[in-house]
Amino acid sequence: MMVEHELEGRKREILKAIIREHILTAEPIGSRTLAKTYDFGVSSATIRNEMSDLEDMGLLKQPHTSAGRVPTDKGYRYYVDVLMEHESKHPKNLQRSLARFYEDKKGIQGIISGMTRMLSQLTEYTTLISEPEMQKSSIKKMEIVKVAARTLLVVLITDSGIVNNKILKINHDVGSRELEYINKFLSNKLQDKELNSLDQDFFTSLEEELIKRIDISRKLFEIISEELEKIITPADMRIFLGGTSYILEQPEFNDLENLKKVLNILDNEENLRELIKELPDEDLEVKIGQENKIEAMKKCSIVYATYHLGDNAVGKIGVIGPTRMQYPQVISTVDFAADILGQIISKVGR
Repeated sequence: MMVEHELEGRKREILKAIIREHILTAEPIGSRTLAKTYDFGVSSATIRNEMSDLEDMGLLKQPHTSAGRVPTDKGYRYYVDVLMEHESKHPKNLQRSLARFYEDKKGIQGIISGMTRMLSQLTEYTTLISEPEMQKSSIKKMEIVKVAARTLLVVLITDSGIVNNKILKINHDVGSRELEYINKFLSNKLQDKELNSLDQDFFTSLEEELIKRIDISRKLFEIISEELEKIITPADMRIFLGGTSYILEQPEFNDLENLKKVLNILDNEENLRELIKELPDEDLEVKIGQENKIEAMKKCSIVYATYHLGDNAVGKIGVIGPTRMQYPQVISTVDFAADILGQIISKVGR
């Protein structure tokens, strides 16, 4: 930041104190409050002069002529990037609390839903988690099962634990030996393949190779390959949301217009998907106020992290609150949760 080398000594401590006090009280902080609460070793007049300098730097602002100061987005950014470096710590028992979802919940969606609720309770802010993007996964298992005459079931399982099933209606019956050969062939060709690498050319080459090896109806394999393509086609990413009511508890959103804008994002899954897509695949990132691209979120901060399966970034965890956010707690919680969620999902997918 531009101010990093300009802001030293007492100014740094005063800015940190104002941000801490404002996070706790949601009120403008005056020089007398700082002089009484903190031992800066100077008079309130000197503190007031330092606050004026911080305002000139764009780190503080004065909501009213006679009021104290509150942090600006730039002030919070300096706090996150510089001042809170040694304050971050994990909430007690976080690892144990999150890890138990692997034992208690069945399936990916149960794990993500439970973790969303837990994170919102831990942070007391709104939490969202996107389910793993299927296109960024690899095929763990693919099997075609005969369920009735001229009826097949295609089962596709990814390394992220996502299971997709599809019923196929075919023109003629398929023998058990023929089906066994097809399964073995497709398993050899598809296992560990990344879904985003499977395109029409790939399936065409599979079709040509299989027809040379076995007396199989071209029409049958066309049906199978068409349905496989449908299975791996990206569906709308599901977003799990928890703790929306915490927004209502924040004094920043007493203004109904601001509240309606934020709730319109949170109450609409398409808007949430847009919000998630606006966030690049960073390991950990904090978007503060005006840094958010979506207009309705410019009075909010979003702390988010990307969770991975192996080397693939497959989803995001985010916490949304006012810019007056408990950043150290939220950042450490989101960072740790993203790390452990990837581990848990990997275990489920085994």
